[in-house]
Parts: sequence; C-alpha cells; structure tokens
Amino acid sequence: MAKSKKGKAVIAGVAAVSAASILTVRGIFHKVFARQEKEDDAISLRYKDMSGMVRKKITIVSGSTHLTGYLYGEASAKGLVVVCHGIAGGGEDNLSMVKYMLDDGYQVFTFDYTGVYESEGASSVGFYQAVKDLNAVLGYIEASASLKNLPVFLYGHSWGGYTAAAVLNFKHNIAGVITISGFSSPMAITKEAAGRIIPTLLVDLLLPFAAIYQRIVFGKNYNLSAIDGINSCDVPVLVMHGKEDEVISYEGSSIIAQRSHITNPNVEYYTETRPGKSNHMGIFFTKGGTAYYLAKKEELKMLHDLYYNRVPEKVLSKWFARLDKKQANDLDPLFVKTVLDFLDKNCK
Repeated sequence: MAKSKKGKAVIAGVAAVSAASILTVRGIFHKVFARQEKEDDAISLRYKDMSGMVRKKITIVSGSTHLTGYLYGEASAKGLVVVCHGIAGGGEDNLSMVKYMLDDGYQVFTFDYTGVYESEGASSVGFYQAVKDLNAVLGYIEASASLKNLPVFLYGHSWGGYTAAAVLNFKHNIAGVITISGFSSPMAITKEAAGRIIPTLLVDLLLPFAAIYQRIVFGKNYNLSAIDGINSCDVPVLVMHGKEDEVISYEGSSIIAQRSHITNPNVEYYTETRPGKSNHMGIFFTKGGTAYYLAKKEELKMLHDLYYNRVPEKVLSKWFARLDKKQANDLDPLFVKTVLDFLDKNCK
C-alpha cells in the first residue's frame, strides 16, 4: 500500500512539473510571437517614403486567417519575387531591396505573416506558422491567371530565410530561393536563442516541452527542416550569412552551418566577412549604413524605454524628423549585385 501511494505521488509530481513546464514554454512563445503592429514611422523605409512606387493590395486566406499582401511592379515583368520578412517586422520593412528588384524588371510580392502588421491574428503563433502562410501565398499565385506563368523566386531574411527554404518541402514550382541569415529548423534556433539567456541545464530541461508544445500547436511539421526542403529538389538556392551573426550563429543553428549535409547540386554560398558588416543586419547595408542603422535602433529603443513604451507623439515625430532614412537604408552594392545576379541567372 505504501509503495502504491509513493508511486502515485511520484506520477503526480512528474505530471505537475510537466504541466508547469508546458505553461512556462507557452508563456515564452506568447511573448516572443506576440502580435506585431505596424508603426507609421520606422527606421526602415515605409511605402509613403517611396516616390512613384505603385502597388496593389491582395488578401490571401491561410487556414482561417486573412493575410494582407502587396503586389509591386508591372504585369510585363520577367519574374515574380516573393519576400518573406523576419521577426519583429513585416513585409513593408523590405522596400529598400524591393526597389532594386523592381528596377531590374521583376514584380515583387510582400506579405505579413499571421499576427503581423496588416494581417489578422492575435499572435504569429510560432516559427512554422510563417511556412504555412507562405504555402498559402504560393497556392494563391499558382491559381492566379496573371501570375502563375511567371518564374517565382523566394527571398527571405532570418525567420524569412528559414521560411523560404522550408517551404520547398511542399513541392511548389519555384525558380530559385535566396535565404539570408536563415536558421535550419525551429528547434535549432529555439535551443540556440534560449541558451543565450538561461543556463544550459534549464535549456535542456525545457527543450522537450518546447517540442511538445509546438507539436500540439502545429502537428508533425512543427520542426520542419529547411535542409530537408533544400535537399528535396534541385531548385537553385543562394545561402547567404554573416560570419559574425549574433542572432543566428554562423556555425550554430544556421542553414549554412549544415552545408556538409546539403545534397542539392544547385546550392551556392555567400559568406559575409567584412568587418562591421558580417552581423545579422549588416549583411544588407554598407559599413556606414550598418553602424548608423544599429545606432539609431538602439537610440529608439532607449527612447521607448524612457517613456515606458508610451512615447509622446510630438517627441517621436521630432526624432524621426532628424533621422536620415537614406543612410539608415543604404544597401551594400555587392549584396544587391549578388542577389540580382542570382535572380537573372535563374530567370528562365
């Protein structure tokens, strides 16, 4: 009888710890993937900053959620580039590169994931949600009379870099993928990011519960691999990453760290090593642009902290009036050339 009671107590204790761990993980995910609202003013370019740029608003259904996207460029374009954004941002945050793509003769489609900017959703749920959303976008394109015959390229940074590669698991007709600073799988980046803020022992304790939670939310595809997506086809892929990336480690959770496991014969690699440019955001910008962008990003964060995230409109307006948006969005010529050369080479 005593042994039976002790056994039940142990089971009850394990169940309680498991439930508490799941709730802890759930709270973390709700915070990390909280709904992201678009600010009219930002360090990155906004549509109102882009003189002469014309776009068409498009609504796409992903599951039960309505996503908002925008189609830029002329119908006579030589190809279509679908842009996948990173975390803490949305489709409109990529307009500096979108302009170069338009000038090179492409149409460009940007969209906001579930729970981001103009799309519906109380939150963006988790990493795999973006893949589900992109899958819906590609389904829309393939059913569109005006878009389905264009060569379709995918372009994404960070979370978007993972998304653009992982969606290849779903066998869409893709002409090429540009994945920038992307991670290899949701669990890989979850472990790496957690390891920066909590002890390794706690990471090892919570990681299985993170996997359980995401499987409950997303099913079997919760940890869909970008590497498996790349290897599932012969689609040309350009993998770009900075050597000193502080967000997605070059030799850690990144796609490029798995290059020895990539078997797709049409993959090429671009490693950014230039000082001051090889971090997570620096891969895009000139060295001066990177320094200015990061300094202003930190300055804006301090301003929000000072006012407890309730900065008076007048104060915020004055700050943005002093911001040099051209310098903050000054893209590196080599980066731009590498991207456009890859698009043109594979636009058939």
